[in-house]
Amino acid sequence: MPVKKPSARALLLGLIPFAAMCFSVPLWDRIDPMILGIPFNLAWLICWIVLSTLCMWAAYRVEAARDKKDGGAQ
Repeated sequence: MPVKKPSARALLLGLIPFAAMCFSVPLWDRIDPMILGIPFNLAWLICWIVLSTLCMWAAYRVEAARDKKDGGAQ
């Protein structure tokens, strides 16, 4: 069975956490304010680690729905 390319929506969902953690550094590169006793920059990264899981789950669901749709046609 040939490997399918991922859909644009799944790729976008995968790139959101990457962009949020890597390209937004000038926005969150500060210590204050403190959030739950940790610096803002660390809180931002921890938040995106959790949100990355949700984005990957959503990308998986997009691809699973696409495979189900394509599998029903074959």
